[in-house]
Amino acid sequence: MSVLEKRQSGILLHPTALPGKHGIGDLGPNAYKFIDDLHDMKQSLWQVLPLGPTDYSNSPYSSISTFAGNHLLISFDLLIRDGLLDSRLLDHSVTFSLKKIDFKNVIDFKIKILKEVSKNFKINASSLTQKKFQDFCIKNSYWLDEYSKYCALLEENNRSSWIDWESKYLDEKIIYESKVIQFLFHQQWSELRSYCKRKGIKIVGDMPIYVGYDSSDVFFNRSLFQLDEKGKMIFQSGCPPCEYQENGQLWGTPLYNWEYHEETDFNWWQKRFKKIFEMVDVVRLDHFIGYSKYYRIPNDGSSAKNGEWLKAPGKKLFNVLKDNIDDFNVFSEDLGDVTEDVIKLRDEFYFPGMHVLQFDFEDLKLEQHRARNAVLCTGTHDNDTLMGWFNSLSSNDDDKKILTKDKLLKYFKCEIDEINWEIINYAFASSSNIVIIPIQDIYGEGSIARFNTPGTLSSNNWSWRFRDKEVSQSLKNKLAELTEVHNRINFKSSDFLNEEMI
Repeated sequence: MSVLEKRQSGILLHPTALPGKHGIGDLGPNAYKFIDDLHDMKQSLWQVLPLGPTDYSNSPYSSISTFAGNHLLISFDLLIRDGLLDSRLLDHSVTFSLKKIDFKNVIDFKIKILKEVSKNFKINASSLTQKKFQDFCIKNSYWLDEYSKYCALLEENNRSSWIDWESKYLDEKIIYESKVIQFLFHQQWSELRSYCKRKGIKIVGDMPIYVGYDSSDVFFNRSLFQLDEKGKMIFQSGCPPCEYQENGQLWGTPLYNWEYHEETDFNWWQKRFKKIFEMVDVVRLDHFIGYSKYYRIPNDGSSAKNGEWLKAPGKKLFNVLKDNIDDFNVFSEDLGDVTEDVIKLRDEFYFPGMHVLQFDFEDLKLEQHRARNAVLCTGTHDNDTLMGWFNSLSSNDDDKKILTKDKLLKYFKCEIDEINWEIINYAFASSSNIVIIPIQDIYGEGSIARFNTPGTLSSNNWSWRFRDKEVSQSLKNKLAELTEVHNRINFKSSDFLNEEMI
């Protein structure tokens, strides 16, 4: 039986939002404590966002590599534990907010330390660690060599877009440094994933359909994308005008040269999926519509009005992937204007779709969740929190066509301070095999804890941090009881030994 066919539940929390003293969540002790909390709450899934190194936007969905890991997640505590970092190198006078990530200061602080760790790696690393590093470089050379060269060129050219690069100088020190840093990330992630397995928890990852233009993927593999002879985008991705955005959306990412991908038996896609399944157990396919059809916009304007829909070879792609990858556990982010062709593709491969209760409730669709093969959530990283969303509703109960606070409170027969838990209970009671709740909704956080507002470049995006002090035993017991009542426990506590946190 596929992991997605089992009745279970989990929590959405991106690692950057974990607590910690170095300005951003990382893969150290607080990540292990969160896994322990998940286990105590009887959850069996941990959903994260894409794990790649982000560009200037700091968005997990805009990365400079689809294969590399986000070096900002490397734990200094674990580097100190492993003898790779002298704690005296840390500037203990530097303090960071525990509520919000200041990306500029965090990047300046962490990159300086990681460069120092890389410089001293041959001196400080044990012979076993150095052997693991060599093996890592060989196994991952198919992406690591290009990525490390891209990092060297990026630094040489003052982090400008590669289309404007003038210097082709490759600094071997930076190439080596980039490889060491990626090794450190992957080692720490591998250890954390092993701990998840011992606790009976599976990791749900996320794959954006498109990759960033300013990425090693595009720079070294231009034939995979719709670019001109100079490497400039001919078309870009996006979506058409709608009732919410009259000009549509321009995403600024290049479109795939699907004919070339077919000719090469989707070799790049096979590598991409094999890599992510080395890191996670389940993959959320972001913008699933794009596997059925894609919106092509000429890269010469400020509006998406002149775009057109074209067919994508999703069926051919998934046939190849399922033939070449064992345990191809994916579900589709099929939200938005989903047409029959998208549904047909999803159902042909028996991929679960997604339901977001905020959207369904706004359409006054209550008591409709009967599909077992589905992932049901109260919200996503792009939604307001449950309480923020609830507080944004009108209090006027006169209009029968719109959802109001009073209608929800009457439906759930509760007071305002319990509405988030009543909705979570509603989700857990549903027939959907999978239920995932953003951690903000568990703790009844308001709009201040919203993780992202789509279509904006706000400094608040991606910067919210979870405060560990909010994890009370009574709250953990409450979610554990709900999980048990609704038969969503996917492991037995007796199956696991008491293990010390790393």
